[in-house]
Amino acid sequence: MINSATTLPEPHAPSNWPWVEIGRLRRLQRQRYELPIRDLHPKLAGLRILHLSDIHIGRTWMPAWDGLLAWVQRDPPDVICITGDLVDNKFDHRPAIPLLEKFAAGLRSRLGVYVILGNHDTELLPLRAPNLPWRLLCNESVQLRDEDVVLELIGLHGVHPQDVSSDVLERLLPIRSTIDGESRVRIVLSHYPAHALPLARSGADIVLAGHTHGGQVCLPGGVPIITHDYLPRRFARGAHRIGETWLITSRGCGFSKLPIRVFCPAETIEIVLTKMNA
Repeated sequence: MINSATTLPEPHAPSNWPWVEIGRLRRLQRQRYELPIRDLHPKLAGLRILHLSDIHIGRTWMPAWDGLLAWVQRDPPDVICITGDLVDNKFDHRPAIPLLEKFAAGLRSRLGVYVILGNHDTELLPLRAPNLPWRLLCNESVQLRDEDVVLELIGLHGVHPQDVSSDVLERLLPIRSTIDGESRVRIVLSHYPAHALPLARSGADIVLAGHTHGGQVCLPGGVPIITHDYLPRRFARGAHRIGETWLITSRGCGFSKLPIRVFCPAETIEIVLTKMNA
């Protein structure tokens, strides 16, 4: 399945990327993918999903986030999905909480903001910031309904990859034949791109992931040196079709550990659902 996967061209090719960013992020590159979905209900055609990941908020506010929040407030998407690593320091989240609250308060969308934890967040983050204005999903699903149309969001626990077992997937992604008469799109939030393989077998339409930062420090052309993931390097960023499932891997919205990005700018990803041609 992985060997036959296809990759969409990136809207902003690596040859046009800034080659280095140090210290503070001044802007986020805006990527946009139109994803054909089989049997998509006409009511869901054109639905806009903003995918954010790996913000890694610490003690310093990034100017790029001002631009992101201004854009979101000016033109809110239908749904915002954030795939983990909200904060950077694994051991003490407290210095980041005021900036995390500022970031969360600036997000706007028609159907809400949905978030999973990443390995930098740990289980303590929800306890230290319990009143953030978004829905946290930890191995659970939520169904956004409009008459006979369902947008199904499934959030996988991202603190440890092993927290997502086959039993968890069977519970969260029931066989489609057991769903009576509903037209739905299944979108799974997973911090780890490698989860896309079992999720493709489980019937996910779209898997949103992060964790890799696209490599963060890459060779010319955006070739990642380290991805911290088991999939081949090309899956560390971008849009990929694995069987009937789309995997979208974000390069992230911040820095991790060292404040430097080389041939790998931070990004936001807008996804637009379209009907697949017969």
